[in-house]
Amino acid sequence: MPTTTTPTAAPAVSSTVGLKNMVIAPLLTDTDSGTTYGTLQLVAGAIEASITPDNADPDVQYYDDQEGDVLYPDPELSFKTKLADLPLTIQEMIFSNKIDDNGVLIRSAQDKPGYFAVGFKSEKANGKYRYIWLYKTRAKPVTENYATKEGKTITRQTGEVEWVAIKRVSDGRYQAVADEGVNGFDATAAASFLTSVYTPTFTTPENGENG
Repeated sequence: MPTTTTPTAAPAVSSTVGLKNMVIAPLLTDTDSGTTYGTLQLVAGAIEASITPDNADPDVQYYDDQEGDVLYPDPELSFKTKLADLPLTIQEMIFSNKIDDNGVLIRSAQDKPGYFAVGFKSEKANGKYRYIWLYKTRAKPVTENYATKEGKTITRQTGEVEWVAIKRVSDGRYQAVADEGVNGFDATAAASFLTSVYTPTFTTPENGENG
């Protein structure tokens, strides 16, 4: 007779329904010896965020009539944020533009956007939150939308920023994700998760590293 086993219980499921508390931190250094970040900046007005892998397909080598060696490319994500507004001071920061003495934002051909860590949280249907950090992102030029008012009809114009998220040089990490109330990630850990760029700890060394 075939052996029957009881499947492991499924984890609790709760869909995400919100987005808030978006923060960014400038990446100051990222070398083989470590990564450092600057002061966190809150970005208000977050409406939508989407994270999409761009190059997830592996290079597969077949031999002996079967799938053999598999090489995965370095992770690269497209990260898009939609905001109610993108203040000029935030644009100056993420796009490396300059605000002149008269308070006017000036964009120049030599502007070179720097790298940032980006964090936010998303409310779940159970009232708890999912927390996200992307460790190394770079903003693409902002998409600006403007439209005339049509009588009593007003179309809201929102700002969209597209980011490219890649791995860090120091350790290859590119994203951290936590669900409140799961895997020991409690309310205390959640309260501090977006106050600094998250640093993971492992009791058992990961890939030969120290925790």
